[in-house]
Amino acid sequence: MKRILIPGLLLAVALPVLATPAHADPKDDTTLTDNALYRSGVIPRSVCAEKPIRKRNNPAVAKIYVNSVLRCLDRVWSKQLAKSGQKFKKPKVSLLTKNPRRFCGEEWLKDWFSEYCHKDQSLVIVLDRRLLNLDPHDLYIFNLTANLYADHVLNLTGIDAAMREHIPDSDDEDFVEALPALSRRMRLQENCLAAAFIGSVYRSMPRPSADWKTVVKLMGKEANDFVGTAKSMAYWMNRGFTTRDPKACNTWSAPDSRVA
Repeated sequence: MKRILIPGLLLAVALPVLATPAHADPKDDTTLTDNALYRSGVIPRSVCAEKPIRKRNNPAVAKIYVNSVLRCLDRVWSKQLAKSGQKFKKPKVSLLTKNPRRFCGEEWLKDWFSEYCHKDQSLVIVLDRRLLNLDPHDLYIFNLTANLYADHVLNLTGIDAAMREHIPDSDDEDFVEALPALSRRMRLQENCLAAAFIGSVYRSMPRPSADWKTVVKLMGKEANDFVGTAKSMAYWMNRGFTTRDPKACNTWSAPDSRVA
């Protein structure tokens, strides 16, 4: 089955616009490497009743599915941030059936079907034929929603803002090399945190392990210089899924070879 996947570069609009002069190495930034989120402990296993999308190209059914996932995400991450002592706030959510003209103050690119805006803590998913045509892979949409929410968690915990402080000016000689490197650490951390949540509820869904392997493989097809190689994506997704521990998702302290 041919599927159009989530755009590889979710930072394409946001990062260059907010670029600021670089300073210390991100590995020396404790907001990134020693965030309170990492001390919140293993995410406990819990129940997230999955409601399969049984009808093709039916946005109404898909919305019910995504909203059920969002309720689980609200519950799990609110408790996790309470353990880390960090303030929780639900993201604003828009589930659309066609592309918006603009989002987060910028023109929406026609190939996108999801995005998170750090400025107003909102996320959008376009539930159209690109996601729902023929035989929708529910767990891919589950993982997509969890990834957008992980972006929100990175925002709430200050990791997103801290990362942006390390982006060089666009005319800096280090910009071309630094931007993809920063983006990979963020995107791989996002993958890992999303997987940690999914691992915490997976037994309740219930699904065979093969389904998770399929999603990891699908995500690997989105590999590029800004999100990481398929190997790196699989490593961090499986690490989060297996450990269920945000500490295991600290990409900022990882060697460069693990965030390639």
